[in-house]
Formats: sequence, C-alpha cells, structure tokens
Amino acid sequence: MRRVIPKLLIGLALALPAFCRAEAFVPNDPRLSQSWHINTLNLPDAWSLSLGSPNVIAAVLDTGVMTNTPDLAGRLLPAVAPAGASVMDGTAIHHGTWVASILAMGVNDAMGGAGVGNFSILPVTVTNSNGNNSSDVVADGIRLAADQGAKVINISLSTLSYGRLDNAAAYAKEKGALVFMAAGNSDDRIDRPHYDNLIFVSGTDRDDHRWDSDGNDANISSGSSWGPFVDLSAPADDILVADPTFASGYGIGDGTSFASPLAAGAAALAWSINPHLTPDEVKAMLLNTAIDLGESGWDEVYGFGRLNIGAVAAAASATVPEPSILAMCLTFALVSGMRRRLI
Repeated sequence: MRRVIPKLLIGLALALPAFCRAEAFVPNDPRLSQSWHINTLNLPDAWSLSLGSPNVIAAVLDTGVMTNTPDLAGRLLPAVAPAGASVMDGTAIHHGTWVASILAMGVNDAMGGAGVGNFSILPVTVTNSNGNNSSDVVADGIRLAADQGAKVINISLSTLSYGRLDNAAAYAKEKGALVFMAAGNSDDRIDRPHYDNLIFVSGTDRDDHRWDSDGNDANISSGSSWGPFVDLSAPADDILVADPTFASGYGIGDGTSFASPLAAGAAALAWSINPHLTPDEVKAMLLNTAIDLGESGWDEVYGFGRLNIGAVAAAASATVPEPSILAMCLTFALVSGMRRRLI
C-alpha cells in the first residue's frame, strides 16, 4: 500500500485568497512560446514567487554538460566524476546538456527558452563515451553529488540495479537532497518495485495522457514506461532544450529524460523559496499538489499525478510568509473552514 502524506499545509496554500498570492510572472525569454509545458505546469505562478536561486545546486548525473551553452552561463559548476568514470564535457553525447537546460535555462534573461529556475548546475559524469553506465558508478555519483552540496539530483538514465541507487539516495536524503529518476521510454509496463528513496517520473503529453510517440520520432515507436515504481508524471513530449551545436542553439526533444528534470526543478524551486524545508516536506509538496490523472488516486501510469509546479511553489511559500500576511491567510483559512479533503 502506498504511503499517506498529510495535506494540511498544502491545503492552506491552495485555499489562499488573491491577497495571499502574487500575480503570474511572464519572463522575457523569446522562445517561451515553444514550451507548451510552462503553462501546463503553472510555472508563471511559480515564478511570481521565485525565479530560482543559484544557491540551490541541481546535480545532473549524465554525459556531461557543454560549458559553452549560453543559457546556462555563470551557473555551471566545475564538472566532477566518481571513481570509475572520467569527467566528460558533454560534446561526445549531448544528452546531459539537454537535461541540464530543461532544469535551468536562464529565466528572464532575454535569451532563448526558460528552464524551471536559475539554479546552479553540477555536472556529474556517470557514463562512458558511448553513454553506457555501471550501477555502482551511478550510485557513487549520487553520493558525490550529495557531498558536493546538491539539493536535487537528476538521473535521466536507465541502469541495471536500482536497489544500489536507492541505497545511495538514502545517503543523499540524510544530506538533505532528493533523487529523481526518469521512468524510461519502453512504452510498456515494467514490473519494477517501488523504491522509498528514488522519485520515478513518467511522461505525459499535451493532453495530459501518457506520452506515446506512436512511431512519430524517427520512425521509432517509444513512449513512457509505467509500473508500480512510478511516483509522479510530468511533460515529456516536444520539450525545448538548449544545445550550442544546433544552428539556432535550441531544439525539441521527447522522452522521460525530460520529464524527470522538470520534477527535479520543482523541488529546487521549493528550496529556493525556503531553504529550510526537509526532503520529506518537499517530496510531500510534489506528490500532494500533483494533478490526479487516470485512475483516482495513485496509479501505475501517472503515480500521484502530473506535476504542478505553481502549486508546489505556493506550498513552499506558505511556509515563509511575512507575519502579517500569515495572520491574514490563516484567518481566511479558518473562516472558510478548510474543507479540502485530507488524506
């Protein structure tokens, strides 16, 4: 049976009247209209509360990140690699750069697209030059990222032993971090167990259905994996990425590799708003504010639902308002009866 997480704080955030909220913020990034997921995830509402802090470190365990990516300039930390891997700069395989850009393309920098927030990115190489990985190396990469101060750790890769990663993620949680995993693109059900310390993210499309390419991507049929391991879902279809080797500097990609960093970015934004939140509190905000899709409650396809970053930011903000605003908001909540259903 799935764990039960109280919704009292989140219910308060969602019940607040207009005077407790800021107006939606639309940044000046010229390619914003190419990212349909921004409105779906209510990011303008989240950006009214925070554009993301460079003090929050988001680790990307992948193939390296290209340092000449303009939309990440000034927020790329020196790349590292655990024992058993060598630092790569992202030029051999661009996947790590794409993932990092979804997390942290500059917001309101008058350039290209927008990620979730203006976080610092820690590139951690965990693959070889062919893109292959060892579970032990990835697990060591999680520990290394946590030791380097990362608050969110994103892994948009598949591996053989998720149990080893879960053990490493428990270590990261003790250090104050959350670990996010892409569910995979097998387009079928995977009988993988649920892991307590890994947050698996499946993929959705523009219609809030399970992402399924139907063979439209280079004549290869792919789609989001699902199963008992899924915790959350997020957009995975036609996602804008930054890549300095493309003619325009940007491109469009599909896959749960891109859903996972959106969820990781939501956690990083919560910590940008309130750095004192615990990993359990941030995870509760992610799961309890998600938009329920598919079968009522948790299900194997969407987990607890589709990510709602605007609501996550509101829940985080509700933990740190000014005293006078807090008093007004609490009064409103008490008068209105807080009739939201708690689980």
